[in-house]
Amino acid sequence: MAGYLKRYARLQQTEDQEEIVIGLPKVLAHQFRVYLSQLNLSMDEAVQYLIEEELRDHSSPESRAERYKEFWAAVIRDMGIERTPLSQSWYSFASGHKGISYTLSFGRDGRIRIELSIDTGDKVANHRIFDALKAQRHEIEQHFPRALTWDDHDHRRSCRIALYRPGRIHDDNLEELRAWFIRGLSLFQEVFSPLLQAVV
Repeated sequence: MAGYLKRYARLQQTEDQEEIVIGLPKVLAHQFRVYLSQLNLSMDEAVQYLIEEELRDHSSPESRAERYKEFWAAVIRDMGIERTPLSQSWYSFASGHKGISYTLSFGRDGRIRIELSIDTGDKVANHRIFDALKAQRHEIEQHFPRALTWDDHDHRRSCRIALYRPGRIHDDNLEELRAWFIRGLSLFQEVFSPLLQAVV
């Protein structure tokens, strides 16, 4: 959503106050409401998010990279494992199968996700694995607090099975986000590891 203020906001001034007015084309306004509904955000929360995103866009890449590195270092510490934290928006863990990993990441849309990423280098193999897992979707999703997103990327090479929630690296609740990542990673591994043994 970053960039909306630049493109659609205008400033209205009176003698004693200033107001930011965001005027969206009808198609975008509908998409925006759908997006808010998916994230369970109010309009006030969304406007605040847009402002913060615009400010974040002007923050230095070094500042964001350092935040990511500190965040992943804390995740690794809380998991009790020894690994090198990275200065990037995602962190992956091996599944034991080449080209398949469990990945934790911050998206550009104000959401974080835990995903089973399938990219063996072979499109046909990727989609065969994805389809075999999706055939068990009902049973798999019984283990999760909400429905998963099953994304075959419009039949491109890689595939993804993901769980989302709102979250950004500049949020104040990073401890909560770390705990969500760790619980979710453990759940993904518990559910998908035995299934991968059967379908890979």
